[in-house]
Amino acid sequence: MIRDVYFRPVIPLLLSMMAGISCGLFFDGHSTWAYLSITCSAGLLLIRAIRNKTAVFLPLLLFFSLGYLSIQPWFPETLPLNHISRYTDTSPVNISGRVTESPEIRDNRLLFELSVQTIDIDGKVIPISGKINVRVLNNIPDISAGDMVFFKSGIRSVRNFNNPGGFDYERHMAFKGISGTAYVTGDEISIEKNEENINVKWLIGYARNKFSIMIDSAASAGEAGVLKALLIGDQNFISPEVREDFNRTGTSHILAISGLHIGIVAAVSFLLFKKILSFFNLFLWNAWTRKGAAILSLIPVIIYGLLAGMSPSTQRAVIMVSVFLLSFLIEKENDVINTLAVAAMLIIAIHPPSLFLVSFQFSFLSVLFIILGMQKTLYRANKRNDADGGWRNRLQKKTAAFFLVSFFAIIGTLPVVMYYFNQVSLVGLAANCVAVPLIGFAVVSAGLLSFFIYPVSSFISVWLIEASSVILGVSLEFIKYFAKLPFAAIKTVTPSFFEIAWYYLLLGAVFFILQGTNGKNEGKRDGNVFERVKLRAPFIAIVLLIIAAFADTWYWLDKRFLHDDLKVSVIDVGQGTSALLELPYSYNVLVDGGGFSDNSVFDVGQRIIAPFLWRMKIKTIDTIVLSHNDSDHLNGLLYIADNFNVKEIWFNGEAADSVGYRRLLEIIKEKNIKMEEFKEIKRDRTINGTMFKILYPESGFKEKREKWRKGDNSSLVIKVVLGSKSFLFTGDIKAKGESDLVKTAGSSLKSTVLVVPHHGSKSSSTDEFIAKVHPEIAIISAGWKNRYKFPHPEVLKRYKERKCRVFRTDENGAVIMSTDGKALAVTPTVVNENS
Repeated sequence: MIRDVYFRPVIPLLLSMMAGISCGLFFDGHSTWAYLSITCSAGLLLIRAIRNKTAVFLPLLLFFSLGYLSIQPWFPETLPLNHISRYTDTSPVNISGRVTESPEIRDNRLLFELSVQTIDIDGKVIPISGKINVRVLNNIPDISAGDMVFFKSGIRSVRNFNNPGGFDYERHMAFKGISGTAYVTGDEISIEKNEENINVKWLIGYARNKFSIMIDSAASAGEAGVLKALLIGDQNFISPEVREDFNRTGTSHILAISGLHIGIVAAVSFLLFKKILSFFNLFLWNAWTRKGAAILSLIPVIIYGLLAGMSPSTQRAVIMVSVFLLSFLIEKENDVINTLAVAAMLIIAIHPPSLFLVSFQFSFLSVLFIILGMQKTLYRANKRNDADGGWRNRLQKKTAAFFLVSFFAIIGTLPVVMYYFNQVSLVGLAANCVAVPLIGFAVVSAGLLSFFIYPVSSFISVWLIEASSVILGVSLEFIKYFAKLPFAAIKTVTPSFFEIAWYYLLLGAVFFILQGTNGKNEGKRDGNVFERVKLRAPFIAIVLLIIAAFADTWYWLDKRFLHDDLKVSVIDVGQGTSALLELPYSYNVLVDGGGFSDNSVFDVGQRIIAPFLWRMKIKTIDTIVLSHNDSDHLNGLLYIADNFNVKEIWFNGEAADSVGYRRLLEIIKEKNIKMEEFKEIKRDRTINGTMFKILYPESGFKEKREKWRKGDNSSLVIKVVLGSKSFLFTGDIKAKGESDLVKTAGSSLKSTVLVVPHHGSKSSSTDEFIAKVHPEIAIISAGWKNRYKFPHPEVLKRYKERKCRVFRTDENGAVIMSTDGKALAVTPTVVNENS
C-alpha cells in the first residue's frame, strides 16, 4: 500500500497540503486543533522512524494540518488597533504612504497599491499599518514604485456584491493584503519621488523604464504596447481591440508573462548553453553539458522575471521553471510529474493563497496535462523512431509534437476557462499554433536578447526590437483574422464544481486506459485480484461517470426547463436595480440591469448579471423589461443584450441623450431584437401560467405636458402574478408618480412583494402608495453606504410600521424568492438580525 500511495511521494503530500489550505479557507478558527494535530503526527512519525517502521496516513495528516495553518494569517481574527481597516467608511482624512508596486493605467485611471504610513485626523497624526488601493482620476501624475504620496480622501472598505456563487472580491483583496480603496484626482495628490533610496528595486525600475523608451522609439504604437507586455510585463498600452482579439482566439495567455514565457526563455537558453558547453572537453568528459546549461539558464530566467516586474504570477513561473532546471542536477532519471509537484508545493508553501489564483491553476493544469498527454499517447512511443527517419519525418514529428502540446494545454484547462471566463475559443488550437512560435519564441527571444545587447550596442538592440516588431505585426494580423471569424469564440455557461471534477476524472480515466493500451500493464494481467481490479478501474470509472453525467443533465433539465414554479431573484447590483424572473417551463424575464454611469470603469452587466445568469445555465433572455433610461437601470443591460440571446424588449420609449441609451439602440438593431412601440405593447398577458400587467405609465403619457411625468415618474410599473402570489416592480417612480398610479391602478396595486420605488428614497414610498399596495415583503435595491444615503430612515420606518418584512440588497445581498402560486419562500444571500 505504501508503494501505491507514495509511488510519486510529493504528490500525496501536495494534495494533502492543498486540502488543508482549502479547509482552512472555508472552516477557519480551529488553529488550536491544527497545532495539536501537527504535534501528534510529527511525534508519532518520529517514533515510527526510530523503530524503522513505515507510515501511510501520518504524513498526510501532518501536511494537511500544515496547510490549514498556513492560510490563517491572511484572515486574522483580530487586527492591530492602528490598522487602516479601522478607518474605512468614515469622513475624508489626510493620507500618506509609499507606493509598493508599479502603478497600472486602466480606463484612463491610475491604479496603485499604497502601504499607508500615517493618517491625519483634525491635526492629529496617527501611525498606520496596512495597504489600500488608490485610484487616481484625471490629470494622471507620474508615480513610480517607492514614491511617497500625500492626499486627502475617504477610504471605502472592500465589499462584495453578494449574489449566490458570485466572485468573492473581499477574499481576493485579502489575499493581496488590501483593506480598502481611496479615490483622488491627479491635481489633489502630492508626490515625493524616491530618488535618495537607490536600491536593487529602483535599479530594476530604471532599467525597465529605459527599455520601455527604446521600445517606443523602435516600434509603432500598436506593436509597442504588446512588446512592453511581453518583455517588461506592462500591459497598460495594449488597445482594447487587440486585447479582445487575443481573448476571442484563446491566446490572451500570451499577453501576461507566465509559465509559457519563462519556459520559452529557459528552453532557448538551455539549448544555447548546451551547444556552447559541448565545445569544451571538460564538460563533455564529466557529463556536465546538461547540468551546466541548466544552471546557466537560471540567469536569463531570473533576469527576465526581474525585467517583467516580478509580479506574483511571474514569481510563480520563475519558481516553477527554476525547479525544473535544477532537477537536471539529479543523477538518476527525473520524474517530471514529481518535479512539477515539488514546484507547486514550494509555491503554495511560500504563498498559500496562490492555490486559489487563476494564473497558478492555469499554469499547473496546462503543464500537467501536457506532460500526461505526451507520456500517455502514441506520440511518446513514436518518438523513439525519430532517428530512423529522414529530416522530413523528424519535421513531421516536431510539428505533431507542437500541435499536441497546444491541444493538451487546451483540454487540460477547458473547464477552468469556462468557469472563470465563460468563453471558449473554437479557433484556439489553430491560433496558438501560429501565435506561440511567432510571438512566444521569436518575438520574446529577440526582445530579451535586445535587452542584454543594449549596454554593448544600442544599434543592434534597436534593430532586434524592429525585427521583433515586424514579426509581431504579422502575428497580430493572423490573430485579427482568426478573431474576426464569426465562429471564433462562443460564450458558455458556468460549470459547477461537480461538473469540473467530473471532467477531470473522465480525463484521468482516459489517460489510464491509454497507458494500458501502450502495453505497460500487460505483465500484470495474470497477477492477483488487486492488480486485476486496478486494470478494470478506469473502465468502471467511465461507466460511473456516464451515470453521473446523466444525473447532472437531468438535474439541470428539471431546474431549468421542467419546473412549474416562479422564481424571482432581486440581484445585488450595488446602487441600481435588477431582477431575474424565471417563469415556469423556462421563460426568462430580466427587469432592469443596474449599472454605473460609465461602463468602462465597471460594467455591471458583464461583471455581475452575466455571471449570475451563466451560473444558472441561462443563455437566453426571452424578455427584457427596461423601466426607464437612467444609467443605474439601463447600462447593465448593454452587455446582456449584446452577448445573450435576447428575444424582445419592453420599454416606455422615452428617449435619452446618453451614451448608454444610444448604444442600446445600436445593439437592438445589430441583433434584430424585437422592440415594439410602447402603445403597441399588450398591457395584460399570460406567459406559461404567469400573468403580467403593465400598470403604468398610460400608453399616451408622452403626449401629456406635465414636467413631473418625465424621467423617473415615467418608469414602467409591472405586476407579475402566479396564483395567489404577486410581485410589483416600480422602477424609480416618485411621490407624484405614485399618486397618479394609485388613481389609475387602484386595487390592482395590491401585491405580496413590492420592489420599493427609487431605492427607498425619501421622495417616494408615500403612505398612500404603501397602503394601496399593502405588501407583506418589501425589497429595497440600493448600494452599500451609497452617497445618496438610500434607503431613507423615514421610508424604512413606514414599511416597518405596516409590519412589512424588509430586505435590502446592501445588507442582505441578492434576495431569492420562489412560489408555486400558494406558498412563498424567501431566501436572502446574507442573513442578518432584521431578515
